[in-house]
Amino acid sequence: MPVTAFFDIETDRSGNKILDIGSILPNGSTFHKNNVGDFAKFTEKAHFICGHNILQHDLPCLQKYLGVADWGFNKAIDTLLLSPLLFPKNPYHHLLKDDKLQNEELNNPVNDSLKASNLFDDEVMAFQKLDEELKEIFYTLLYKTTGFNNFFKYLGYAPATDEGRTVEIIKKRFLHKICDKSDISSFVHTSPVAFAYALALLNCNDRNSITPPWVLKNYPEVERLFFLMTNSPCITGCGYCRQALDPYIALNKHFGFSQFRMYGGEPLQEKAVKAAINGKSILAVFPTGGGKSLTFQVPALMSGENAKALTVVISPLQSLMKDQVDNLEKKNITEAVAINGLLDPIERSKAIERIENGFASLLYISPESLRSVTIERLLLKRKIARFVIDEAHCFSAWGQDFRVDYLYIGEFIKNLQETKNLEDPIPVSCFTATAKQKVIEDIGDYFRAKLNLTLEVFSANASRTNLHYRVYRKENEEEKYNQLRAIIESKNCPTIVYVSRTRRANQLAKRLDDDGFSAKPYHGKMEKEEKSANQNAFMTGEVNIMVATSAFGMGVDKSDVGSVVHYDISDSLENYVQEAGRAGRDETINADCFVLFNEEDLDKHFILLNQTKISSKEINQIWKAIKELTKTKEKLSNSALEIARKAGWDDGIKEIETRVYTAIAALEDAGYLQRGQNNPSLFASSILSTNAQEAINKINASGKFSPDEKVQAVRIIKKLFSKKSKRLSTEEAAESRVDYISDQLGIVKGQVIRVIQLMREEKILADAKDLNAFIKKTESVNRSLSITEAFRKLEDQLLSCLQEGEATYHLKEIIENCLQGGLKDVTVNKLKTIINFWSIKNWIKRQSLEYAGNHIRIALLIDKKTFREKQETRHLLARRITEYLYKKSAEISTDDKQEDVLIEFSVQELKEMIESEQGMFTVKASIDDIEDSLFYLSRIGAITIEGGFLVSYNRLTINRLEKNNRIQYKENDYEKLRQFYQQKVQQIHIVGEYAKRMIRNYNEALQFVDDYFRLNYSSFLSKYFPGSRQDEIKRTLTPEKFIKLFGSLSPAQLHIINDSANQYIVVAAGPGSGKTRVLVHKLASLLLAEDVKHEQLLMLTFSRAAATEFKKRLMELIGNAAAFIEIKTFHSYCFDLLGRIGSLSEVGNVIKTVVEKIRTGEIETSRITKTVLVVDEAQDMNPDEYELVKGLMEQNEEMRVILVGDDDQNIYGFRGADAANMQKLITDKEAKKYELVENYRSKKNIVDFANQWAATISRRLKTTPSYPVKQENGIIQVTAYSSKNVAVPLSNQIKQAELTGSTCVLTKTNEEASLVAGMLTQMGIAAKLIQSNDGFNLANLVEFRYFTAIVNNSGDNSIIPDDDWQSAKQQLQQQILSSDKKEMVNAVINAFEGVNPARKYKSDWNTFLTESKLEDFITIDSEMIYVSTIHKAKGKEFNNIFLELKNFSPDTDKEKRELYVAITRAKSTLQIHYSGKYLRSFSADNLIYSEDNDPYPEPKQIILHLTHRDVYLGYFEFVQHRISALFSGATLTIMEQGLCNQKQEPVVKYANQFNEVLKGYFEKGFRIAKAKVNFMVYWKDEDKQKEVIVVLPRLLLIR
Repeated sequence: MPVTAFFDIETDRSGNKILDIGSILPNGSTFHKNNVGDFAKFTEKAHFICGHNILQHDLPCLQKYLGVADWGFNKAIDTLLLSPLLFPKNPYHHLLKDDKLQNEELNNPVNDSLKASNLFDDEVMAFQKLDEELKEIFYTLLYKTTGFNNFFKYLGYAPATDEGRTVEIIKKRFLHKICDKSDISSFVHTSPVAFAYALALLNCNDRNSITPPWVLKNYPEVERLFFLMTNSPCITGCGYCRQALDPYIALNKHFGFSQFRMYGGEPLQEKAVKAAINGKSILAVFPTGGGKSLTFQVPALMSGENAKALTVVISPLQSLMKDQVDNLEKKNITEAVAINGLLDPIERSKAIERIENGFASLLYISPESLRSVTIERLLLKRKIARFVIDEAHCFSAWGQDFRVDYLYIGEFIKNLQETKNLEDPIPVSCFTATAKQKVIEDIGDYFRAKLNLTLEVFSANASRTNLHYRVYRKENEEEKYNQLRAIIESKNCPTIVYVSRTRRANQLAKRLDDDGFSAKPYHGKMEKEEKSANQNAFMTGEVNIMVATSAFGMGVDKSDVGSVVHYDISDSLENYVQEAGRAGRDETINADCFVLFNEEDLDKHFILLNQTKISSKEINQIWKAIKELTKTKEKLSNSALEIARKAGWDDGIKEIETRVYTAIAALEDAGYLQRGQNNPSLFASSILSTNAQEAINKINASGKFSPDEKVQAVRIIKKLFSKKSKRLSTEEAAESRVDYISDQLGIVKGQVIRVIQLMREEKILADAKDLNAFIKKTESVNRSLSITEAFRKLEDQLLSCLQEGEATYHLKEIIENCLQGGLKDVTVNKLKTIINFWSIKNWIKRQSLEYAGNHIRIALLIDKKTFREKQETRHLLARRITEYLYKKSAEISTDDKQEDVLIEFSVQELKEMIESEQGMFTVKASIDDIEDSLFYLSRIGAITIEGGFLVSYNRLTINRLEKNNRIQYKENDYEKLRQFYQQKVQQIHIVGEYAKRMIRNYNEALQFVDDYFRLNYSSFLSKYFPGSRQDEIKRTLTPEKFIKLFGSLSPAQLHIINDSANQYIVVAAGPGSGKTRVLVHKLASLLLAEDVKHEQLLMLTFSRAAATEFKKRLMELIGNAAAFIEIKTFHSYCFDLLGRIGSLSEVGNVIKTVVEKIRTGEIETSRITKTVLVVDEAQDMNPDEYELVKGLMEQNEEMRVILVGDDDQNIYGFRGADAANMQKLITDKEAKKYELVENYRSKKNIVDFANQWAATISRRLKTTPSYPVKQENGIIQVTAYSSKNVAVPLSNQIKQAELTGSTCVLTKTNEEASLVAGMLTQMGIAAKLIQSNDGFNLANLVEFRYFTAIVNNSGDNSIIPDDDWQSAKQQLQQQILSSDKKEMVNAVINAFEGVNPARKYKSDWNTFLTESKLEDFITIDSEMIYVSTIHKAKGKEFNNIFLELKNFSPDTDKEKRELYVAITRAKSTLQIHYSGKYLRSFSADNLIYSEDNDPYPEPKQIILHLTHRDVYLGYFEFVQHRISALFSGATLTIMEQGLCNQKQEPVVKYANQFNEVLKGYFEKGFRIAKAKVNFMVYWKDEDKQKEVIVVLPRLLLIR
């Protein structure tokens, strides 16, 4: 018997260094030492040397050491090569059970030599049991090949044979098992080893046995030969092919059908199946319910059975994958699995196992799964029959649902083919339900370019003869609902009602149910259980009506649906045809498809498209973020949310992660970066225990593992040991990556990481420095420590604010509490960082409230005591870790150019450091505690940490390819996406056109649909949208909305609206020029026609009234989409950025503070990342406000800025306002200037008069005089008085005048206004003084305090329920029944309701009150004469203006502008009463100039409105009980030093300074005749920290 030496060597990871050698001889002699020369001597007398995988691994290492190139090959027998040949039915590594391994030492080459000996004995026995034919076949194919040849020599087996005889044996033996036309002779000659493996597998005749992965890798020909023999029908049709490759036999066997489906009399399904069986790549366009699934399932099941191959189905819809797998299982077909995000770890593990073991021949995955290293490795282990791509229109920018992640599919298939070394390309089958010609071309072009594949197209007609269509035009919601009920009642059959919004699905289903119809909702945001329950209820007939979004119906096979109603029309004809096609699946029944059409539904689709699309600017923002994150490294590992935040995106944006993925896919497609696999770089490697049993004993003895963790640890360690030992059975590299272990064992990734850390702690696994910290050389440890300390204090404060149980919190209020507690620089972003950290650690449950960025709902999940203990430990550890890492960084020497120092460390290293430092404050730290602290430090930005356990939070790995920081994502890179979005716009127009045609002419509409899918797209557009209609369908507006937006604007206004090219625009808008209208329409245009998302648009105003007016008008124009635009005052926006509620006392420096924080990077980027900034009344910007604009411009280089204002109306110079800031934008940024000079307000002569006056103002922005649209003249009277008492004749004039329309008297000062108002009242004329609330905000008026207290107590919710709001209003009306502020109070509430129709937030109401001014809520009544200062009247207009200019000398531009403002308030009549001569030289048509030299006495009546300065505030604390019965307008009685209530109890004492004022009046003969309550206001005594109600009276003085 020949002597065989069995051996094994151990090498380091690189494979270059030999660590140990072991060998045994048949006589029991053993060799075990690391000496290659001695090993050569030990084996020199052996006839053969044998081991496992020695040809690829052991012998090349030994040859290198010995310096002999072919040492050992002449005697080598490799058991690895023989295993698949002799054990094809059961891959041999399954014989190496875990229990055999447990007591064996790991990496002991003597043990491994013994295993190789045992395996070799098994292989010899297996060969001897083979029949002579098979032995001869194997011998003929393999006797010349190294590794096999010596096996036959050892056996002494050398039959007399030749290739010709062997070919005949094979043909005869495998008759009817392979195609008769297989070129056996060629296979024998060109690929003998691969052919032998293929025949071994064929011979075992086991459905589920598959070729081992290492064989597929090293002998890729096996795959090709297998397909050629078993899965490629011959032309003539041999016995095998007629049986095994007959589609009809397979159809009947698997699905019980005898015929394939016909489309319009064409056997397209059969043709597509046959093309796939013949290995062709195909594109099938089959309608919904048209059997497209069966078209790929039949060939897939055939390939699985015949070639033991896997078909991979890529689908974007997880729910559809599950439905298809479930439907196959109902037909007893169990060869399909889906791997997606809906599976739990155990299910995922089982699915992977079924693929690996060959039990599955159909795998459903999503495009995103192609990024998974597990999926890639899985597909490398199997023969791939074909890739099936569902929803293939996603490849085309011309399709209705282009997805950039689809563009990676071709790259993945190409890489897979290259890795597998395949000669023949893997074929693909593409499926879509609807596709126009251009989409078909695009899909074909894609696969031709990427994979050199030509797709054979099978396209069915989109029309279905058993469906009948009807469109009803409905004007409003109620009409729609009544029509829906009528349809349901008349049809009385299973019905699907499609809506476009999830909220509407719920509401409509409930309303139908309430009305006695059996209805359920269905949409993508529902819980999985409810979704399944509702679907099942509909499928079984328990429920007759399904109200659903488009998420319902894909893969749902209900044949008796008799009607489909589109309550909201679809957003494309493709989607409409698909959804309508869910009716009448049973072609023997006639079904109806209805559309309830309203033009506004199309506008909603346009708005939704605009809000969900991603622009090239946004892609550039993501690219900029990636460049920032890769400043010091080429690769990044961050979550999509982290990248979004870095890009400045608001994390409240809907589907934010999807948008990040889309941006990254677009950047990858353009070659800027490459997305890596989603694989954490954390490994469970370097096993320290000598064998598995030793490791298991340590685990069981440890007190650190929980019972569950012990079970998991034992499973993991067994897996690691079996992986190490697998080198004895396969050539596959041992895989110890965390996500791979997680997938294989079905353990959640985070738990795998934790168990690995515990095994490192117990010295079962070696510690690995798998964490990296990046520390800037320029930063000291103090910076990180100060960040940590600041967050510690903030965390303590936040925890103290939290209640036990669940509650809603207003983040701004928490910030106010923090500031009062002495904390500085507290922001909403910092609070969110802490809350997010707590939530991830599962210490709280958090829920962000929709459309309420500053509200959050929190529930504590652990008690506060435990919470505080965890906090204290974490903060102490964070401090020690920070100091330790900085100390390490100081010890590392680096290149001077290097900004960051990279420190490698591990959790275990930190644990040992903390345990060794026994200082004053010792702390017992678990692995969990240290991980918490590291994660915390990373989250708060104290130290940049990557790798290790943190990988489970970072899903994206990105390699940056474009290194140049200056390179930006270009417009031509965006072409595919631009094309897609342009298509989406056209598709909305096209589906709308279909609806209109269906209303007019049934057959014409059907022809329209047919042509859409049949004709070349440009031909279709030319036919149905000729001439200017081609431009019409490029707009993101319906023709009706376009006319509403732009139809009534002047050419000058349209120029501004249509300007999307200029980044900077200044609009100098004259009085009455429709400035507000232009701005509202410009905002609407930005949103609807210029791709600006609502969160990217910021409008700043100078008053809450202006913000409210813009919001209200915008809502009237475009609906609820306007509700989400940020229109704020400068101060409100700044307080918002600081996360502050804001108050009058803090207004002064808030803008300056914010500008500083923007420039130092302290403001959350997402709050200041804007695409467009619009400033109203820009002439009123002071230096601080303009600096804010500049600060925002600096942060957003591409931001468009639109300043609108009238420099001639800059009358707020006293607060630093300067129209020169508008000019600066023109000068510094070359802003485009527009002038709006058409005056729609005033009559011709008033405009001419105003122009003459404006010409006296110097340094004007406008160069063109205003032009009157109204060409008729009004009345202008100018009267010059020699008397100083102008108010008297002015009042007489008003009394005598025949006035029509609104009237206002304008004065320079508040005192003059009060005087005129008093005189008019004395004359019996109804007059109202336009007052302001200087010195207090409206929120402090008692009327509003009463109302606010009611709404604030309306439940534990940030939103005020409608019922509570209405109830509060009713209670308020009772309370203010007698108040003379009732009209104003109701006006404020109505204004708030106008801009908050859907949801009313408590915080919004409080802010609204705080920012509003009394003068903003004057309801103009033509029967009332209004009296106001010029400043308060700015922005208002009246038919008649009476202007009192007593002691007014317009010598400066400031005064000239004031007069200009006053003049331009007049529409028809302008009367100027002045003392002076400066207006004498002015002329205009119908102008009457007169002089009045009569002496006029001083007025006999004066009204004084007292402010806080005029009353003794400290007195009110002691008279609160006397004030309780008072109200605004209540009469007060007069006493010497103040005022009394009706009971003669003193309630008001005058301040000393006011007593002096009164004394002056008394000396002139005045006395107080009447006193009333003007305002009742809450006032806080800051010294005493006490709040009281203050009475501010108005006094009537007469002589």
